Amino acid sequence: MTDQRIAALDGLRGAAITYVMLGHFGPNWLHSAGTFGVIVFFALSGRLMADVLFIGNMGWREFAVRRLARLYPALIFFSFFLLVLSLILGRADLLADWWSYPVFAVNLVVVLTGRFPPFDHLWSVSLEVQTYVMLVLFAVGLSGRRRLVALVAGATFCFINGLVRTYVIHQNPFAIYWRPDVGAAVVFAAAFLRLLLKDVHVPAWTIPTAFSAANLLMLLTTEPWVSMTLNGVLLAFVGATVERSTSPTVRLLKFGPLVFLGTISYSLYIWQQLFMYAHKGGLPLLAALTLSLLIATFSYYRIERPGKNAMLILWQRRRVGAP
Repeated sequence: MTDQRIAALDGLRGAAITYVMLGHFGPNWLHSAGTFGVIVFFALSGRLMADVLFIGNMGWREFAVRRLARLYPALIFFSFFLLVLSLILGRADLLADWWSYPVFAVNLVVVLTGRFPPFDHLWSVSLEVQTYVMLVLFAVGLSGRRRLVALVAGATFCFINGLVRTYVIHQNPFAIYWRPDVGAAVVFAAAFLRLLLKDVHVPAWTIPTAFSAANLLMLLTTEPWVSMTLNGVLLAFVGATVERSTSPTVRLLKFGPLVFLGTISYSLYIWQQLFMYAHKGGLPLLAALTLSLLIATFSYYRIERPGKNAMLILWQRRRVGAP
């Protein structure tokens, strides 16, 4: 019951979580790397969901079970740890808006109430799940070219909505891109490009060029039309096509440690914020990073992967009616 893995995609996940860690633990001039890493995750998500829902034609029930099996074990483990930690430290504030984590509504709490849950980094996981629902509706209700039209229309609407809210209505861009009707843009764009280009020759040089350009722009400016829109399109293209290139840049993504980071990236993403807070409270940087990696590794191998397999086994038994 193992999913087929592509080294370049795991390496790109590893790069994404590295950007997030640089944004959270690195110097101030790398702060925008955190957002960049999240956009890379969105691009990967859109590409992979296109593979599963549109190319693989997985049924929506199977898809829902597999997504929950992928996401829930590590998330429940983290939530249980927070409960224990809050009791030990007498810090009830750690559990503020805790309900938004398992129901994937962290971004909605921020957008609708202005409150930021203590572990608001889970907004991106919430937004991805909300986008999955929209992709399932596209898969169930549309076929062929209609899916392509819906995906490109959805991406275009979300990109434009973000720009209008930022530059015309002058809303806070920090919260705008947590909205599902804005933040889903890169997921839709990557899914669209995956379908559009899956049988089309893509020059190998275009992939590292797009990735390098996005990295350069990330370092040069945080202007939303660049960081969230132009880079969103570039990274959607990279996510949709990355394994097709044999350039040194893409070969680097197959580097063992980077692939390993990509393998544990979900657990690491969940846990790193806790140790970022600990670092800001005085925990040495090396200790914070080491503990993040250790607990994420434990979470992946002892919680996330076994929990996923157990849930999928139960689902398969239910499907075939086995006792």
